Amino acid sequence: MFLTENSVAVPLPRAVQQVFLWVVASIGGLATLSLFVFAVATQSGADAERIASAQNGDRSGLSALVGSLAATHGRPGSI
Repeated sequence: MFLTENSVAVPLPRAVQQVFLWVVASIGGLATLSLFVFAVATQSGADAERIASAQNGDRSGLSALVGSLAATHGRPGSI
């Protein structure tokens, strides 16, 4: 038995169905974006502290940047 074969089924206009799908997709997209921003923000603090402490020594800015990139890409699971 399909939903449309039910005697109490009320057909929804196509526009209502499309709006519902857009709303659900938008909420999912916003949730994904907010989780991504949160993940980057929590990781950036530790990276910024490490870079700042590396620049306080006698290393130049370029060598500190290269060292930070090497440390970031050397982590398991990094892209």
